[in-house]
Amino acid sequence: MKPKEIKLIIDSKLEDVALVGREVNKLCSAAGCPLLEASDVELCVVEAVTNSIEHAYKLKAGHKVEVAFAIYSDELIVGVCDTGEPMDPKLLEEKGPSSFLFDPDNLESIPEGGRGLAIIKEIMDSVNYTSKEGKNCFTMKKKLGA
Repeated sequence: MKPKEIKLIIDSKLEDVALVGREVNKLCSAAGCPLLEASDVELCVVEAVTNSIEHAYKLKAGHKVEVAFAIYSDELIVGVCDTGEPMDPKLLEEKGPSSFLFDPDNLESIPEGGRGLAIIKEIMDSVNYTSKEGKNCFTMKKKLGA
């Protein structure tokens, strides 16, 4: 079955990330995802786009962040691509919930960042990262109705 596909392209500005999130949520809902699942996918895409802007482009506007969304009968695939600084692929290999281990009664122990990839890996069924010929792509897959 040929997928239904849509591509969103935004400038590398954090204020544009919410636009992508809303559209991804609508696309998930249109694909029949339950509300919670659509919100989970939205969270993952927003995190991946934010990482692209913050880490690949160092918060510099004027660059493109591309979000490719494909809906199949049994899964959806979302790719977030940029042409900025590549991510260290070892970050995807790290195991364990280390960024979630902190004392909730001690505000100083709560990490300010570093949980995004852990959240994405927990929610999505699979994640993959490639960097070829100056284009970096972070791909996430989610089974529908799982």
